[in-house]
Amino acid sequence: MTRGPILIDLEDREPPVSVADAPPVPDAPAPDGQAMQMAARLAARRPSRLASWFWGLAGAVVGAMVSVAAWDFVTGLLARAPVFGMIVTVLFVAMLGVLLVIALRELAAIARLGRIDSLHRAADTALAEEDLEQARAVTKRLLAFYAGRDDTRWGR
Repeated sequence: MTRGPILIDLEDREPPVSVADAPPVPDAPAPDGQAMQMAARLAARRPSRLASWFWGLAGAVVGAMVSVAAWDFVTGLLARAPVFGMIVTVLFVAMLGVLLVIALRELAAIARLGRIDSLHRAADTALAEEDLEQARAVTKRLLAFYAGRDDTRWGR
């Protein structure tokens, strides 16, 4: 390498290319929804038994670790500062109570969805078999399901 100045000759260069002379960018083909179809197929299939065991055991291990860590935290706090430890213990109990209420509400919602699903299946069966008695039974079940809702009184 040289340590002196470098001479770059600008007159022997090619003229710059104009952007207007560039070819247009080709249009990309429209998406056909293949990714969404694959995602729907993956979501619809049943998980393998091995994966279910893995996630169940992983949840149990993580839950055990968190509960042991919380227990050690509270007992250590009770030993060091009894008043503050009791306050934290009450907070933990309150949090567990709220979590229990949330879990019960979710279980009730899942039960309601199960009842709606059974109503839907019974209505499909009555429609497919063209059975008036089954249709009337589904109607009675549907009216009983929505009996406690004031906003559906006019339709009932």
